[in-house]
Amino acid sequence: MTKVVKKLKIFYYIQNALAKLVEFKKVENIEKILALDVAYKCDVAFCAAVIYDLVSEKVVREMVVRGKVDFPYIPGLLFLREAPIMLEAIEKIDSKYDLIIIDGHGLAHPRKAGLATVIGVLTGRPTIGIAKSFLYGEIDSNFIIVDGKKVGIKFGRYYASIGSNIDIESLENFLKKVNFKYPKALKIADKLSKTSATSWESRSDRNIFKLEQ
Repeated sequence: MTKVVKKLKIFYYIQNALAKLVEFKKVENIEKILALDVAYKCDVAFCAAVIYDLVSEKVVREMVVRGKVDFPYIPGLLFLREAPIMLEAIEKIDSKYDLIIIDGHGLAHPRKAGLATVIGVLTGRPTIGIAKSFLYGEIDSNFIIVDGKKVGIKFGRYYASIGSNIDIESLENFLKKVNFKYPKALKIADKLSKTSATSWESRSDRNIFKLEQ
């Protein structure tokens, strides 16, 4: 076993522990959602948080949180890079919403603890992950199966999976609400995070950036 693998094992143990805390709950009346997306410029992350009303199809509130990233990208451990800044954004936006949606995976993960699961367990809020690529499990009739259980749904070229505090029926009902299309809220969050990163890169004072305490 290499030294790198030995150092990473503690994070795998954390994921395994969090996976055991996942709860499956029926979530009704999903009207307002909080979409989260992170973009990067060098070692600086920009987390866009967008609260979107599915009924009026309008943005209720949006904001961007900026922070220094110290952990490198390692497949399967995205939460170490993005969970801290996402949790900060969730705390700061401080508004009512029924569901958190994240650009990433949930239970459709080798340790059943993708970014959406980590956020869902730590916040106690209904959370799902929507990813653009398949990571783990089997697909049967568009359902993503992990360890014999339905944990997600493939729709179009996207993969939605339970994070925590929501069940598969509620996940499917949410996808029906957005007509089994990539959620507009995530598109808005993606654009906002990337625009913020690009805007910051062009600022003359970017080299004196300091992480707010």
